[in-house]
Amino acid sequence: MGKDKIQRIINYEKICCGYMNTKDLIVEKTLKLILDKGTIDISISEIRNATKMTTGGIYYYFSDKNELFEAILQKYMVDYIKIDFDKIPHEGSSRKKIHDTLFYILHHFIDGVEIESIDEKINYGSVILLLTATGYLEDEVNRIISQTLNDLKIFLTGLVEDGKRQNEIRKDFSTENITESLFTMYMGIQEFWLTFADDNIDFIFEKNFDMTWQAIEYQ
Repeated sequence: MGKDKIQRIINYEKICCGYMNTKDLIVEKTLKLILDKGTIDISISEIRNATKMTTGGIYYYFSDKNELFEAILQKYMVDYIKIDFDKIPHEGSSRKKIHDTLFYILHHFIDGVEIESIDEKINYGSVILLLTATGYLEDEVNRIISQTLNDLKIFLTGLVEDGKRQNEIRKDFSTENITESLFTMYMGIQEFWLTFADDNIDFIFEKNFDMTWQAIEYQ
């Protein structure tokens, strides 16, 4: 394809797609198409219709569908799984610090990655389940998941140890056991959300956190 033709395609896509980054638009619209169909078995013509772009315009940004699918996985799974623990609020009592940490992480996953070009509310649990099943970037996704969960355990361990020093968390249980209890409680709620996304997850979280805290609170 000649340079002049490529430039005409780019100029057209800028006019057609507005101010949003064209590459991001292709990724978002293809994700929505995948969610609507419930499969990644989609054709380039379907992607073209969903994005309102030419085949040449799509292939200018992505060499093939595999590269496009990998970009989707990178944005909506790999980058999504990463958590910046420095952004987690940790002020107040040990109870508040642990509560706010787990609540922040829960909503990090529930709220998901913003999808600018789609007006309707997307159930991010559906995004996770569908993209996980694709097999794309599987090793990278699994590595990031393992690292994130390990980082969460380490972060909780520090909060529990601090709570013990402040006489806010009981000392007759080991730090490891208390951390595991909090971690298991959290993971159960996250799994519940994936299965029952329409339920009141905040209410379920608060109820389970209260019960767990009663068990570990300093006596």
